[in-house]
Amino acid sequence: MKKYTVSEAFIVLKENKITTNEESVRRWLRQGIIEGIPPETRKDGWRIREEDLKAFIQSRLPEDISYHNSYATNDVKSEKVIRAEMWWELASKHLFEGFIEPKRKQVKTCARHLRYSKDLEKYVWSIISRHKMGYAAPHVPYLLDAFLFNGKRIRMDENYELFEEKIIYAMLEHLRQEKITGNGQHGNENHEVK
Repeated sequence: MKKYTVSEAFIVLKENKITTNEESVRRWLRQGIIEGIPPETRKDGWRIREEDLKAFIQSRLPEDISYHNSYATNDVKSEKVIRAEMWWELASKHLFEGFIEPKRKQVKTCARHLRYSKDLEKYVWSIISRHKMGYAAPHVPYLLDAFLFNGKRIRMDENYELFEEKIIYAMLEHLRQEKITGNGQHGNENHEVK
């Protein structure tokens, strides 16, 4: 039976849209979420049996989707629907790759780069600063190419290289659009939008 290294397992998990971060695989191994064979020495790495990797992948797929045929379709719309269902399935189990803790200075820098008004910047920070999810500081969980913010799945902005920027720029635009359309449910709606 084949045994995968962390890097090999990561490639399989990435192909199956489970994670985009190799460090998540290591963390899941340490936490026992993925069953693996721990390294005997510091030089050795984790090993994962093929059947354990398949079981882990199957546990992350929506119940009505099989590991073997989940991406054997040429229908792009079907794949997008499947990916969104998988994302929400994982999010409902609170299984995220990690969290970012946005800082006011980051929001200010991103807003200035987009030439948004100081009022919009303050408005956005007032919303973000309340998104604590039980922590002392704001927390935004992410998974694959999207993050969870105020109960919504928001895709990251892939126009930026730094991971936190992909989230903060997308969050800025999302909150700006909500404000323009009046769909924001955040109160304190009397700020000027760019």
